[in-house]
Amino acid sequence: MRLALAVFFMLSGFYLLTMSGHTYSADEETMLAVTRSLLERGDVAVVVEDGAPVVALRPGRDGNVYSPYGILPSLLAIPLHLLGTIIAHTGSSADYASRFTVTMLNGLLTAATCAVIARWAQQLGATIGWSLVLALIYGLSTFAWVYARTFFSEPLAALLLLSATYYAWSAFQSSRTNYWQLFVSGLLSGLLLVTRIAAAVALPIIALYILWELSNVWLQYRLLLQMYGIAVRRWHIPRSVFIGVLSWMVGLLPGLALFGWYNLARFATPIASGYESEAFSFTTPLGEGLFGLLLSPGKSVFLYAPALLLALPGGIVFWRRGKRALVLIVVGLFLSHLFLYACWAHWPGGGVWGPRFLLPVVAPVIILASSLFMPTSAQQLKIGLLILVLVLSTTGFIGNLGGVLLNFDTYVVSTPFHNSTYTIAESPLVGHWRLLFDRWARYRVPPPFCQLGDGIYAGESTDGAIFPRRTGPKGEFACLVNSAARITLILDDQRPVGAPDSQLRLRLNGYDQGRLPSGQRRLYHLRLPSGWSRLEVVVQPWNPLAIGFSDRDEPLGPIIVALYGQTDDDTRLAIVDTAVAPLPARPNPRWAWYYEPANQHLIDHWLWYLPRSELTTEQALRMGGLIILTGTINLIVGIGLLVMIQKPRERDHSTHEHDRTYLPT
Repeated sequence: MRLALAVFFMLSGFYLLTMSGHTYSADEETMLAVTRSLLERGDVAVVVEDGAPVVALRPGRDGNVYSPYGILPSLLAIPLHLLGTIIAHTGSSADYASRFTVTMLNGLLTAATCAVIARWAQQLGATIGWSLVLALIYGLSTFAWVYARTFFSEPLAALLLLSATYYAWSAFQSSRTNYWQLFVSGLLSGLLLVTRIAAAVALPIIALYILWELSNVWLQYRLLLQMYGIAVRRWHIPRSVFIGVLSWMVGLLPGLALFGWYNLARFATPIASGYESEAFSFTTPLGEGLFGLLLSPGKSVFLYAPALLLALPGGIVFWRRGKRALVLIVVGLFLSHLFLYACWAHWPGGGVWGPRFLLPVVAPVIILASSLFMPTSAQQLKIGLLILVLVLSTTGFIGNLGGVLLNFDTYVVSTPFHNSTYTIAESPLVGHWRLLFDRWARYRVPPPFCQLGDGIYAGESTDGAIFPRRTGPKGEFACLVNSAARITLILDDQRPVGAPDSQLRLRLNGYDQGRLPSGQRRLYHLRLPSGWSRLEVVVQPWNPLAIGFSDRDEPLGPIIVALYGQTDDDTRLAIVDTAVAPLPARPNPRWAWYYEPANQHLIDHWLWYLPRSELTTEQALRMGGLIILTGTINLIVGIGLLVMIQKPRERDHSTHEHDRTYLPT
């Protein structure tokens, strides 16, 4: 148990420190909308403003619309949502803060999944070190790491499925069946229904495993009676078998009750889930889906989780050691999800990272690798396996790190689906790093240069030129020169009738250059000292939609027509596009702001986004302090627990060596 706690604290701290603080898909936004409906109105109807990025809504009771997704993620997000509203109480600040804290959930759930892996592997006989490695492999070298930063339902489904299977297995590991563990297995299995209804495909697999183990109990009971000469009726079933089945089925009831209540609340019937139309969506040829999920460069589960390959030799070892039921249940869980989604029309999972739908069955498969490093393993075998483990885990870590550093939606919207899925060169595992290196290179241009910064919209030229483009209420430039330089900035501040006066100002290194003539196209010549300089264009913005000028609904400043310059030694300044548009106020553009390719976000991390949000300085410091303090404490506690585990082992090893050395002859 101490190892499991160490893994949980260590990885939960790590996930908090590396989270992004935003959602990635309309699925997540829809589940978040349910959380907010529960808190604000006490019901599950989805009520959002026009243009909000919610999807798949179904008509239901009282003329309202409802989410078809499971209710459990939305329920678990309530405490975290409330935490966000404590930091920022009202308005857009509360919207940002509560969304930020809700995205902490999957990091905690994924850390808990890793803890279960460590505990189960250790109970299967793996060494403490190997149990820890398996947990870290799942948490950092598979696509579970990427989804730990989202609000998708797959991480919760992964935890429930792994835990339900673990408790079903654990119930039969002692001389007497543990009915309490069977109840817990049923409870966790039932909760899968209100997390991802498709995950219910795993329930028959778990049920068959339990029946298989109970049948072994029955056979042992018969043999025992026969040994003592007691006659047994052919179809007599001992009470323990009935209690075992009943324990698991009773455990299902809370999940079934919540499932029925949620359906009643939405569609006035306990059996309608909102997914009835999906029965007609299994239109993908099986071969195409299997190739995509297993072998395609852009979606293969073995490329996004290379350590799954360790399950093959591990499963063989378990099979030879008589643990065939364990191997069969893991294979059954994997195949149930594989064949279900291989036939579905949307088998790629949408614009996401890797084979999202297979995430819930990755952890059980990794458990099979527990057999590879046990105290009885041969030393030569260990060395060869260590090399293989190192290669697979490093490959998985590097590949998925690309999905952590860059918002995966950015690559999805800029690359055709066929290319990103079926070509190696444009697979996200490769393309993310190519795009990252290109983006980082913009921030590493040698001086002299001027970089476009925050508050500047994308270029409006059709040929890809940097200019012209507009600023928002405040557009920033950062310039670095080795010697004094002169730059020329051309601004077009002309506005249509009805737009407010711009009150244009320029600030250089914090010094206001005075109020400048507004409503004109003018050239400004500025002298830059050696070193870093910061130039700001500050205006009162205007909104084209608000004055009926166009459909564009954004706060606009002047047009930047051109920017150029040279140093005193006649070296021309490079103009580098590292612009990030102002954070929009409307829901859909606000959500898209995180992934639009035109926004040159340096990294997909909360520390990058937080200063660009509408939180006040005090609110941002509270939020950042919460994440850093909690994450660091968890990380330290986890490492401390690992040290405490290691010290007794070293002491025992030292005692063993002492006894062996001074053993009397």
